[in-house]
Amino acid sequence: MERTNQNDVTTQIAYYPMVLLVIVNWNGKQDLLECLTSIYKLQYPRDNYKVLVVDNASRDGSQEAVSRYYPEVCILKNKENLGYVKAVNQGITYGLHKDMDYIWIFNNDVVVEENSLKRLVEVGQYDKNNGIIAPVIYSYSNPERIDNIGYKINYWTGRLKKMKYGRDVFCNTKEEIASVDSILGCSNLVKASVFKKIGMYQTIYELYFEETDFNVRAKKTNFRVVVVKGARVWHKNASTMNKFIFRRAYLLLRNLFLFELFNARFIHLLVFIPYFFIVHIPYFFLRGSIYGLTVTLMERRKRRSSSVVPVLQGKTSEMDTSKYKENNV
Repeated sequence: MERTNQNDVTTQIAYYPMVLLVIVNWNGKQDLLECLTSIYKLQYPRDNYKVLVVDNASRDGSQEAVSRYYPEVCILKNKENLGYVKAVNQGITYGLHKDMDYIWIFNNDVVVEENSLKRLVEVGQYDKNNGIIAPVIYSYSNPERIDNIGYKINYWTGRLKKMKYGRDVFCNTKEEIASVDSILGCSNLVKASVFKKIGMYQTIYELYFEETDFNVRAKKTNFRVVVVKGARVWHKNASTMNKFIFRRAYLLLRNLFLFELFNARFIHLLVFIPYFFIVHIPYFFLRGSIYGLTVTLMERRKRRSSSVVPVLQGKTSEMDTSKYKENNV
């Protein structure tokens, strides 16, 4: 795994570039509000970052809640669910038209650490070739566990190997930055210059592998994909798509095949295509069944626990909304 020599990145920014935070939302009101609450605690000049929510025709009151608790947030209201990638591209287009320096692309189920944006921008400003700058992604349900710190792509098998902290990256405690093949796309800071050079996400993907394809295309034009140890976010991991398990499995399989067709060499495909049908498809059926059962059991447990104390639901709702009100006083 390639490592950088950029571990002496200065902690002083000569100026604070303009950043647009793009959050795609579809019926994820509570996740979205929690995400926004963390965003407005960022230690970054408030005038130098803007927030855009691209809402895919939510019916759970997301738009109304954002307007109520965060009136400064710009909402792009789609009349129908355009899917994740098209919605992200809308946000990117908006940012480029507004002459933003960076676009920070979010899932709505992410919570950010206060200094994360400042640290990511420091790394971006340090080297013009640091094009896609990602934080270390921790588990929301287990806050000390690292969920994702980058991938190594094996084009022969189509497998994305998860990097391990201390084994593949950040083996030296002094290392602050690591170059990777790709990174999970839930919270990537991307320079506007990258979009201007290689274009936006490919809409054929709809959801999943769109960021992997984008990262590979960026690396082919000499941009680096880097992970920053000093920046952290917490991710709830497929909070929306857990409700659509079979659709999720289909997209993952289909998009893996598309990714290989678009990016692998012919010699890789000679091995990958039979491997896909012999290994990937049966594996997805088995793992998907286990995953679906796990999610179903967790949802039942949540419903059961919520029904035990119905008397407290009204008070809980008041408590939940008050934290958003306090943040906007």
